[in-house]
Amino acid sequence: MSQPPRLPYGSPTTLSGISENFALHSSLESFITARTLAFQKAYPHLADARAPIRAKVLNRDVAILSSYHHVRQILCDDTLRSCLSSSQAYDELMAPFFPPPNLLLLDPPDHQERKQIWLEKISTLNSDILPLIHRCVRDHFRNVPSGSLIDLYESMKSLSWRILLSVFLQTEDSPNGDDAAEIEGLHEDLLRGQFSLFPVSINTPFWRSPRSRGLQARQQLQSRLQSKVTRGKCPFAVGNPEDGQDIANHLLLFTSSLAAKALASLLMAVLLDLFLFHQEGMSLSTKLRSIGDPKQRSDYIRSMVSEVERLSPPVVGIMRRATREVVLHGEGDLASPTRVPQGWDIWLYFLGAGRDHAMFGETAESFVPGRYFDAPLPQQEGFAFGAGAKTCLGKDLMRIVAAAVVESCLGPAQTSESVQGPMIDLKGDGDKIPIGVQGWLGWQPKVQPEDWARDMKQLPTQRPRKPVMVRVQHQLA
Repeated sequence: MSQPPRLPYGSPTTLSGISENFALHSSLESFITARTLAFQKAYPHLADARAPIRAKVLNRDVAILSSYHHVRQILCDDTLRSCLSSSQAYDELMAPFFPPPNLLLLDPPDHQERKQIWLEKISTLNSDILPLIHRCVRDHFRNVPSGSLIDLYESMKSLSWRILLSVFLQTEDSPNGDDAAEIEGLHEDLLRGQFSLFPVSINTPFWRSPRSRGLQARQQLQSRLQSKVTRGKCPFAVGNPEDGQDIANHLLLFTSSLAAKALASLLMAVLLDLFLFHQEGMSLSTKLRSIGDPKQRSDYIRSMVSEVERLSPPVVGIMRRATREVVLHGEGDLASPTRVPQGWDIWLYFLGAGRDHAMFGETAESFVPGRYFDAPLPQQEGFAFGAGAKTCLGKDLMRIVAAAVVESCLGPAQTSESVQGPMIDLKGDGDKIPIGVQGWLGWQPKVQPEDWARDMKQLPTQRPRKPVMVRVQHQLA
């Protein structure tokens, strides 16, 4: 006899909801840690299962899903599509700063038609940007004296801004960097306003709230981006004024501080794995440089990047709102179905789903760079770019960027003509990296939640709480 659907585990009270609000705003890691430890204490028999957990945030009921099976259901099950809304979940946080219509906030059926239009626009970039990315990487590291110590995240954030603005706004052609610096500064103001704990817009002669400054930054950015579109300073052709506004709206997303920090998070993890992770007594950079076949090397780099996405997604999760009751089917240790009532928010925790032992086995929490290279059968990927109908528009483009950054650092393969110039190396002691950061990278399995909370930041994107310093070595003129 089948079991009736049950609510997610947990019974948050008003008092616990207040404490969870503070935990969420102070740090996402503290929030997750608190909920995980409370769940394990209340349900010890399910301590190792990724059961749906109930929380209360901003006076809203939230179902936190961290099993691969449940996350994939929400993202890929077409029968649930009409029961879930992105726009309602993000309207308060995103819409004032990224005005609709844009793909991030659109729900079906409007989303599919507009996404197809934008997939065609983006596809024109994918085959043309490799030389640009290689130049960006070379120019970035050329400005760093060989032998210097750098904060890797801050360095990758600078590189990410250079790449995104060069690709989408053609700032590489600018006679100076003033335009790029001003756009970056406005985007930082926008992000601070978006994530402000003071969600009221106040503008006085003496003081402006972060939200007010963020909204003003959005208006200035929209004006700048619309001007660039009109003057042809972007890679997308404009057919009519309505097209121009749509392109400007999406450029606001593509060049956002959130996008730059997400790319910086991905590149940081990729380069730490490339240079500081050792397997069989050698770094991955040494192994890859020894591969003479360019295609084999390229395939292995793609596998490594996919593994980084699985373990270390820049954005740890996304939300949906249940517009009708949703029933999630059980599987394995979570045999009973789960009922999520209408009006609840559903938080998909990508970081947990990508480390689900039910899907990835004994090495679920370990970095295995050849996981997607050596496997005899196709392997399930992580959720760094979502999945299903609302898979991130930039998925293929960002994978090209990450692989190109790796290729630029490695230097040319023995028979390759696609990558020119000397090698770039990063030196450091991986054993001295904080344990929570090693857990993020998959170098240390079974890292405790409190170690994650101490060593990692997860909002707006994942990065180490303290700088990870590495030494740069190169022969760039």
